[in-house]
Amino acid sequence: MGQALTEREIETVVREVTDEEVAFYHEYGWVMMKQLVDPEFATELLCVGQEWLKRNSAPRRAVGLARREETEPFRSFMFSERMSKNATRLVNRKRLKGVDIPLRYRIDILQHKPPGAAGATYHQDSSEHGSDRVGELQFWLALVEVPPEMSAMRFVSRSHREGPLGSVFKDDRGNLLEQYPNLTSVLELSPPFHYQPGDCTVHHGYTVHGGPPNSTDKSRWSYLFSYSPSDTRYWNGTAANWGSERKRLSDPNNPTVHFSE
Repeated sequence: MGQALTEREIETVVREVTDEEVAFYHEYGWVMMKQLVDPEFATELLCVGQEWLKRNSAPRRAVGLARREETEPFRSFMFSERMSKNATRLVNRKRLKGVDIPLRYRIDILQHKPPGAAGATYHQDSSEHGSDRVGELQFWLALVEVPPEMSAMRFVSRSHREGPLGSVFKDDRGNLLEQYPNLTSVLELSPPFHYQPGDCTVHHGYTVHGGPPNSTDKSRWSYLFSYSPSDTRYWNGTAANWGSERKRLSDPNNPTVHFSE
């Protein structure tokens, strides 16, 4: 499909994150990075990804394109020194540890949301994945123009400071905005975003986020890719837990304690 890129070539199509973007991320738990990626490069990723989906009869999403040499330039992009340094600055493990540590590839997903597709329930990624420490972060790159009504991402600002608020995908099958109805009054929901191809948001593993349905007549195409500090531990050695191993304590062994408001 596409061709592998050298680090010098990557640097011509992917910029460095700025000091202001890093500071905003640490304060709010998310940041919009306009034109992090050259729009033509975003289009190239889309074309390669669409071709892979067509060949594999997978209409909605492709997982792990960055691990495959035949789907370059996804691999060159995600494993590049430029993106590794960008992510390392945002994680900022040096603040507490004294030194930065390597990051691991966690996952990458090419996502297609056709007209009428459902929105994303509001959740925290790290609460679903089962990581034992902070540092995991997710990049969401627009490969086409994505107005707010095309299921554009939104975030609850500063919610990463609240810690884990619960897993919702397998157990409660709910929504954190419903479970915590005061969340967006105590904190604040980010404004609706209008992404252009190459615009990218990144959010902290404990930042509550979601999005509306795609109410337009066009398809939304995006690329989600995620890194995790190399010392992070997961329950079973994989980040694909998605709440599957979380169960409530039983009444016989752990009875509820009476309380009154």
